[in-house]
Amino acid sequence: MPHVSNVDDVRGAPVSDRYLRPAAGAVVDPEEITELCARLRAPGCPPQGTVRLGPWELEYRHPRAFASTVELLFRDRIYDVDGLAPPGVIIDGGSWLGLSALHWRRLFPGARILAFEPDPELFEVLTGNLERNGAADVRAHNIALAGQKGELEFLATGTDAGSLRVRSAPGRITTVPAETLSGYVSEPVSLLKLNIEGSEWEVVDELGDRLAQVDQVLIEYHGFNELPQTLHRILGRLDEHGFTYIVSHFNERNRACVPPLRLTAGFRYFLLIYARRLGGTG
Repeated sequence: MPHVSNVDDVRGAPVSDRYLRPAAGAVVDPEEITELCARLRAPGCPPQGTVRLGPWELEYRHPRAFASTVELLFRDRIYDVDGLAPPGVIIDGGSWLGLSALHWRRLFPGARILAFEPDPELFEVLTGNLERNGAADVRAHNIALAGQKGELEFLATGTDAGSLRVRSAPGRITTVPAETLSGYVSEPVSLLKLNIEGSEWEVVDELGDRLAQVDQVLIEYHGFNELPQTLHRILGRLDEHGFTYIVSHFNERNRACVPPLRLTAGFRYFLLIYARRLGGTG
């Protein structure tokens, strides 16, 4: 694992010289992002196809969902972290078409990345995007992360909204293999990301004390009226295991979280939880 000099990260906490720092220049041109997303949102854009973004050739599905993901990851950089603690292991729960895994592979060329995507059709797109762009070493798993092992019903939407829990979105019910996260956390994990459409608490709860082996966490919390409220449980578990956390509402398009605040019977909102062990590893 490469060593770097001490620097201060944007949150004011020291980044240890044991941390793997992001590669210089691994940023996509903002004008390129704007131009691509305009094309993807334009009337008549094909529902699937291939586009260029930065160094990548990417196959997409559902262009509007793809455009939103491109903006969040590469313009807003919601998954960027300042460094990875040894051993440089990233778990990408809910990898969809592989954009997050490709981004991390470019930021941290030496990292070991495990990607999980339960939708079998989208998994083919995911693996194709990885192989086409020199990231075939990402260990991709065509399974759902869940609170229990087995064959579970899954709502396949074709977009980034496929879910074990949600049933209100358009799609079809299929059966997918599910595994527990604890089976993949037998050694320290540098970064755990979960974007698993309502199953986040079940997965964190099942992980139990193995959460203590994780250095940084990114969780997309789905606050949907059809699901139990579990934000307090997730934050409580992070606190129990020594994490300091931040909760963000992403951006102004997340209207339910932008003042004036309202709660109605059909509420749907999203939050991003970032947690880190300050003064832990390193």
